[in-house]
Amino acid sequence: MRSIVAAQVAASVVLLASVGAVLMPSVALAHERRVVGKYTFVVGFNEEPALQNQPNGAQVTVTVPSEDNRPVEGIAETLKANVAFGGGQPKEFKLRGVFGRPGVYVADFMPTRAGSYIFNFAGTIEGESISERFESGPGRFSDVEGIDALQFPETVPPGNEVARAARAADDRAAIAEAAAERAQGIATAGVVLGVLGTVIAATAVTMLLSRRPAKVPSQAH
Repeated sequence: MRSIVAAQVAASVVLLASVGAVLMPSVALAHERRVVGKYTFVVGFNEEPALQNQPNGAQVTVTVPSEDNRPVEGIAETLKANVAFGGGQPKEFKLRGVFGRPGVYVADFMPTRAGSYIFNFAGTIEGESISERFESGPGRFSDVEGIDALQFPETVPPGNEVARAARAADDRAAIAEAAAERAQGIATAGVVLGVLGTVIAATAVTMLLSRRPAKVPSQAH
């Protein structure tokens, strides 16, 4: 009887493990796992899927595998998080510990553009120097997704896109206005030069006439 119960328990464990293996890949693939010295880093977006213009954050979990996966605590002040988009300049965001989850830290920010992001963690952990770069993408962690496909019934452009379009329109208007001012200046200069030319010509004619000798009347013989 005990052997039967043990077999049933073993079968249940195997079934649960199989179910977990089916359910977990989507979570595991959303974060990148990396060995950094004696530590293990697990990095990804705090909220998955990461959506454009939605509050999110760069999440990092730090553990020590050789010490029964001990979560590393107290590194929010010694480790800095920098976030970059594409080839743009990185920006530093402060890390915070996640309540009730030792070893888990988040740098809160809102991704305003869809695409690939780069997280860089630099500083010290328990006195050891750290500088690690993580980039989203296939096989690592998820990129930020656009929200157009999720909008219904109307697609509303993101505020930053509207702002960029407005700035572009302002720039075009400023360029057109500057060109018009230059053209007006050239036209005014042309009129002034024309008037000056007329005045100079009239002055020259007057001077020539004033310099001509007066005719002496001939005497009758």
